[in-house]
Amino acid sequence: MIERFLELRTIVNDIIIRYKNAPPMLTASELSILSSVLQVLRPIEAATKEVSADKYCTSSKVIPLIHCPLLKIKPLKLEESLAKELQSVILKEIDKRMGVIERVTSLAIATILDPRFKKMYFTDPTACSSAVAKVKEFMKATIQNEVVESDSSDHSDKPEDNFSLWDDHHKLVHKSWKTTKSDDAISDELSIYLRSSVGRLNENPLEIWNDLKIQLPKLHTIAYKYLTMVGTSVPSERLFLKAAQIVNQQRNRLKGKRLNKLLFLQSLPKEH
Repeated sequence: MIERFLELRTIVNDIIIRYKNAPPMLTASELSILSSVLQVLRPIEAATKEVSADKYCTSSKVIPLIHCPLLKIKPLKLEESLAKELQSVILKEIDKRMGVIERVTSLAIATILDPRFKKMYFTDPTACSSAVAKVKEFMKATIQNEVVESDSSDHSDKPEDNFSLWDDHHKLVHKSWKTTKSDDAISDELSIYLRSSVGRLNENPLEIWNDLKIQLPKLHTIAYKYLTMVGTSVPSERLFLKAAQIVNQQRNRLKGKRLNKLLFLQSLPKEH
């Protein structure tokens, strides 16, 4: 709104001076304040638009989109006192509301498992290390489940052996070997992923992970689980709004099954 007004200020001024009952035009100092305010608000508007989409991954963008506006707003050198006050208030509010965003486990894991960001935007090393540890736990649980399934299938096929005093010893050796193997697999997958180069910003992280599926199968499963989360409630609100436009007074007897189909068809891209 401010940007549009500043673009059209000369035209608005020409219209206002023709009518005696029109509101007074802004002074040069007030227009200067508006220009400074626009510099402060523009990064927040861009971040809001970016994280409110529903056609691409948004959960992994939350932490980067907190830091990027800060990097734009903090260095601003403003002359007007009102704009300076707005700048300080915005920085305080971002810190108050989003200061501990890196400690939100789901968002931290999504950011680390996004090949475009990984650990780049983490300022809190403790939050970063705890998120990496959580990913290791998930991978270990996945491997242990596979081991239990393979063990149960092995035991079911084997006939009963004769009594042996060293049966338990063999079981312990087998268990320790599998644990070591699983730990190596976890550390190998994570280290390969974290050491690899960062993806381009315009790439789809799900498509990148589709290419890495064979090389990093355990991480691939966890990445798909966390990257598909939405970052805000905007997509669900948008869906409710679309449903309200379809189910109106003239079409109030539509069943849920038909409504789901209509909403699905509406969500498809135009080329499909």
